[in-house]
Amino acid sequence: MKIKHTLILILTFLTVSCQSQTSEINDRKIDYYFEQIAELEMNELIKQNVLIDSLTIAPKYKDSTSNRLNQEGFMKYADIKANIYMSFFKDYLYQQKVEYNNDYYILYFTMAGFDDMQWDIIKMPKKNWNKKERLSREKVEKDNNIEPILFNYDEGAKNIENIRIFIKDDYLIMERGNLYHSLYDLKNQKVLINEESPWHQAEGDGKEGLNKWIKENLHDKIERIINK
Repeated sequence: MKIKHTLILILTFLTVSCQSQTSEINDRKIDYYFEQIAELEMNELIKQNVLIDSLTIAPKYKDSTSNRLNQEGFMKYADIKANIYMSFFKDYLYQQKVEYNNDYYILYFTMAGFDDMQWDIIKMPKKNWNKKERLSREKVEKDNNIEPILFNYDEGAKNIENIRIFIKDDYLIMERGNLYHSLYDLKNQKVLINEESPWHQAEGDGKEGLNKWIKENLHDKIERIINK
């Protein structure tokens, strides 16, 4: 009986230990969230009889010439999409975190408008991290343990590839589209370089013009500081 009792205790400990090790949320890419949105849209289109199935448009909403959604069908789809976006992006969505001393610096993603993508970095004590992928805007506003550090967003052309934050020495760097966008001094708790709307500052000169502005005014300056 003692052996059996000991085995049960060991198995219980291993189970709890495994659960604690696997309960940590994985890093998320933007595609992860937009795949969920696409599924929600498809289900709602079928539910509202705009689509018969995932490949078939209902006759009422099908344009006979293009075999795509007609005007009425497109308006239904636009309404469905807007409602899903409003619901889905009511919170900040987790992408990644890094640690420095006793705090986590966490990168979240949301929408600044119907098509403008926004990234926020917040600071939170490690002990307060809840390992969930959603963070409510209300909690950010009211929870004294959460400190917004910086944010930036993209209008027009977007840099959504290889999004990450990382620490070098005592600097926190945010990178998007293989270009550094933000620099935060961790030791002195100070934003050194960040532009909330690079597209606005670049005056909308296409993706090439946007990235040229980012490289000259953000990336190169950040690179010089962190490589001193």
